[in-house]
Amino acid sequence: MDASMSGAPPAGSDTMQRKKRGPGLLIAIIVVVVVIIVVVGLGFGLGWFKTSTSSSDKGIGGCTLPSAGSLKGEGSSLVQPLMDQWSSSYWTGSVVTSYNPAGSSSGISAITLKVVDFGASDAPLNPAQRAAAPGVLEFPEAAGSVVPIYNLPGNLSLNFTGSVLAQIYDGQITTWNAPAIAAINPGVTLPSNNIQQVYRSGGSGTTFIFTSFLTLENNYWASHYGKNLSWPSGLPGTAESGNGGLTAYVGETTYAIGYVDLTYALQSSIKLGIGAVENPSLKFIKANVANTESALHDVIQTLPPGSASWYNVSFLNAPGPNDYPIASLTYLMVYQNLSAAYSSYTLSSAENLVDFMAWAIGPGQQWSPLLYYATLPSSVLSTDNATLASMTFGGSAIPVCIPTGGTPS
Repeated sequence: MDASMSGAPPAGSDTMQRKKRGPGLLIAIIVVVVVIIVVVGLGFGLGWFKTSTSSSDKGIGGCTLPSAGSLKGEGSSLVQPLMDQWSSSYWTGSVVTSYNPAGSSSGISAITLKVVDFGASDAPLNPAQRAAAPGVLEFPEAAGSVVPIYNLPGNLSLNFTGSVLAQIYDGQITTWNAPAIAAINPGVTLPSNNIQQVYRSGGSGTTFIFTSFLTLENNYWASHYGKNLSWPSGLPGTAESGNGGLTAYVGETTYAIGYVDLTYALQSSIKLGIGAVENPSLKFIKANVANTESALHDVIQTLPPGSASWYNVSFLNAPGPNDYPIASLTYLMVYQNLSAAYSSYTLSSAENLVDFMAWAIGPGQQWSPLLYYATLPSSVLSTDNATLASMTFGGSAIPVCIPTGGTPS
């Protein structure tokens, strides 16, 4: 039969040629598609095709935030609950902020050695510490109260004066029913048991605040011990690490007394007594956020710039009739010239640090009262903003862009 009449395509026709090269062409097409997918995926991963900035990369006012990075801090245990909250709330999609609450002395050492992006201390740098870390700025980022805590049967509510606290801690008052304690707690039946003093081990900003108050209140303490980061040697008592460790020890030890930040006292799972402390108006005040903030507003003083010494700045014994007398700032420490301080820093690294600091004194302050810290007064915030503006990288000011997220629910 003739091929033209059989319905079969003639030899050498286009259809026959397509059938012959079909499998090879299909494989080639698959290879090309796979290559395109790989290249496009790699391009997106490396940012080749990024043409716009997502809303999560925008800050307050629509500014553009720097690229992803990490920040490392170390220091004060007093401010740890707030730092932990900030670390989990601050721009979590792009910047990881970690904080080690090893104590104020560790924070000062870490920033001096330049092994962290920021140190944290409840005690301002003394002259020797400032000399050892040239170019460091001090940046108040929070404020709190140090309170006496105690463990007595019956959940007694007690009053203390600064002088009585000094005599308890230097060993002049040894029992709970001592006449000096009884005189300021009329109508309270006090136990005759010995007082078990507990203090902070190592260099502690909480110790600095507490001993600074004792120095103002008791002449013997002032002349023999003074204000210190480290607890004076030779005094009675038991040393415990961190605000958390001291709180736990007092909670487990009947007839013990200690001193911690208000946050730890209120958040302890064990019912602890929190002492009311006499202020300059001769009123016994039990600490809370309101009377701590009031103290910060009632102390009128000229604040130094971040590049100068804050060692003599004090909010203790504020003059208001309802002010809590043991209120204090706590500080971040950072370098002013970041490119000179850290060889590994880029402009993006510097921007991440100043953005975090700007956020901490801005949106981050919303968490302070929720965790029993005081929000910073306007005088401190103005000084902080000037300190931020003084920070440089490569000889130029560092752009600031504050993230929009992180609002307490």
